[in-house]
Amino acid sequence: MSEKKRPGRPRNEKSKQAILQAAHEMLVESGFGQVTIEAVASRAGVGKPTIYRYWSNALELAMAAVIATDTSKHSTPPKKITGIAALRLQLHAAVERFSTPTGRQITWLMAAAEPETELFKAFRNQVIMRYRTDGQLLLEQAIEQGELRADAPLATTLDMLYGPIFYRLLTGHAPLNREFADDLLNTVLQGIAAR
Repeated sequence: MSEKKRPGRPRNEKSKQAILQAAHEMLVESGFGQVTIEAVASRAGVGKPTIYRYWSNALELAMAAVIATDTSKHSTPPKKITGIAALRLQLHAAVERFSTPTGRQITWLMAAAEPETELFKAFRNQVIMRYRTDGQLLLEQAIEQGELRADAPLATTLDMLYGPIFYRLLTGHAPLNREFADDLLNTVLQGIAAR
């Protein structure tokens, strides 16, 4: 299904980054409850319609701001890096991001959210599905590079990689750190590595 095109002027990357920056600053300062479309628009110096060109509501915007935090450090791996090495960097970035105070705020909110609420949908669309989409591209790259079996079950592999991260995020029963991310990836790879 094609994305519904919203009316108005073309999207502007500079405005989008200003919006994300404003939302992130508000998250750090005040938490999710203070991130409103009106407040972010005022802080970013844009109109509300500009925000609505990118996000449907304030919760979805807040989740997007969480993802955008510090992506400059992780989103562009070295050009000659392998798919598995890039996937490892992505998992490191994920656990680092969710170990922050903002990540813990997400934990509290998600623990109380019903599956059909806007909050849960925003988390699914802006966080879970974003990681899965990026992860699938990296797995496909690893298959092309001969690191993984050509018949590796990608959907199941993605669940095995990201499910434990979000489980640990929500239950808080054990640390969410790089060591965990490495153990997770190494364990999953044992089942799908190229022979």
